[in-house]
Amino acid sequence: MALIEKYKLIQAFEPKSTNAAIVSNYVTLKNAITATVVVNLAQIAGHTTQISLYQAQDIEGTGAKPLSNDVPILANEDVSASDILVRQSDGVSYTVANTAKNKQIIFHVDPAKLDINNGFTCLNVRIGASSQATNFASGEFILENKYAEDEKN
Repeated sequence: MALIEKYKLIQAFEPKSTNAAIVSNYVTLKNAITATVVVNLAQIAGHTTQISLYQAQDIEGTGAKPLSNDVPILANEDVSASDILVRQSDGVSYTVANTAKNKQIIFHVDPAKLDINNGFTCLNVRIGASSQATNFASGEFILENKYAEDEKN
């Protein structure tokens, strides 16, 4: 089975400088079994950049608030040295080390972790401003859909 037959890959945000904060678009998790958020950082200048997950009631961001239930987080603080992701403490955000390295951070989100009782079904990712024009980030959502033909995200 091809990757795209079971998973929907969505660019959260294109590669851009973290000089200013980055806020991705929201994606709906209504038809998702799981969602994986992948953030890649290229930090030329060391900075303790924070990556956070937010939830909303629709893809326009209605009622946006931080995700309140912890999710698994994996991190590789130096992808140039290794491809090993290290399990971190579960949480709703992760702050990278103050090192000038290329990094990868992954959040695994069960849609049930959203405030679904109050209509929160959408997710986004936010990157704190590093005030470093030479630091860059990119992000993707990987949604495992309930239905292979589902294309309504």
